[in-house]
Amino acid sequence: MTHESLLSVENLTTVFDTPAGPLPAVDGVDLSVGRGEIVAVVGESGCGKTVLSLSVLGLVPPPGRVAAGRVFFAGRDLLALPERELRAVRGARASMIFQEPMTSLNPVLTIGDQVAEPVRTHRRVSRAQALEAAGAMLAKVGLPDPARRMRGYPHELSGGQRQRVMIAMALILSPELLIADEPTTALDVTVQRQILDLMTHLARDTGTAVVLVTHNLGVVAQTADAVAVMYAGRLVEYARVGTFFAGPAHPYSQGLLASLPRLAGRGGRLSSIPGMVPSLSALPPGCHFHPRCPRVFGPCAGQAPPFFTLPDGRRTRCWLYG
Repeated sequence: MTHESLLSVENLTTVFDTPAGPLPAVDGVDLSVGRGEIVAVVGESGCGKTVLSLSVLGLVPPPGRVAAGRVFFAGRDLLALPERELRAVRGARASMIFQEPMTSLNPVLTIGDQVAEPVRTHRRVSRAQALEAAGAMLAKVGLPDPARRMRGYPHELSGGQRQRVMIAMALILSPELLIADEPTTALDVTVQRQILDLMTHLARDTGTAVVLVTHNLGVVAQTADAVAVMYAGRLVEYARVGTFFAGPAHPYSQGLLASLPRLAGRGGRLSSIPGMVPSLSALPPGCHFHPRCPRVFGPCAGQAPPFFTLPDGRRTRCWLYG
C-alpha cells in the first residue's frame, strides 16, 4: 500500500543546553509518515522518542531547542512558521496525546470545558455545541457516564480515565496528523484495544497520519504499518511491520525483539540487552550502541554508520551491512 506523504522530518536535531554544552537528545532523524499510515517509534526509555514527538510540533520546553533540520507537514515547514501560524496548526490539523495526563490537564477547569476547548478555539460554534461534541467524543473513547464526568474535574478521575480525556481532546477535531506518546500506558487491556481500534479507524477511514510512540512491541504488531527504532537519539532501523517482526536487521532491534516473553519458552530465562542507554553527556563514539552490541567489530567504535538500504527495502544504521 502506498501512502501520500503528509509528514516529512529531515535531519531533525534537538539539543538541551547545559553548562557542559548542548546535549543531543534527537540526532539527525529522518522520518516520513503518509496519509492513513501508522508509524510506530520504539526504543528504551531515554532514547529520544518523546523529544522527537515534541520537536515535530515545536513543543520542546527550554532549555531544549531544535538546533537543525526541517519538519514538513502538508508541504509547509512547521519549524519556519511564526508561533501564531503554528498554533493554528496545533490542535486543529495536528494533535498530540501527551504521556502524562495529570500534568497536561488544567486542575481548575471542568472536563467538559477542556475537551470542548479545541472546538471553540478552531471552530465558530457556541459553547453548547462544543460541549455536545465533547460529550460525544468522551463516549467514543469509552469514558463511563460522560454527561456526569464532563461536570467534574481531573482530580476526580482515575489515571486511565484522565488518559481517555486526553485522547478525546486530541481526536475531537479529526486531525490530519496525530502524535500519540504512549497513549495506552495507564489503560487496562480492554480499553487499550478500544483506543487502538479508534486510532486505526482514524487512519484507515479518514486518512489521518499517526505517529505512535511506544515501548510496547505487542501494540506495534497489532496497530502499525511501519516501525522506526531509536537508540540514543538516532534512528537505527526503519522497516515495514511484517518485515521487522520476521527478522530485525540492527543488533539493537534484534535484542528488543528477543527480550519479549514467549508462551512457548515458559521456565527459561528472559533474554536481555546488557548495560543501559548511555547518558547524553557521555555518548560513545561511532555507533552509540557498540558498547552493548554482541556483534561489535572494527569500525563500530570509530565512525557513526550511515543508513544502508537492504534488498527488502528496510533501512538500518549498522556497519554489518556496509
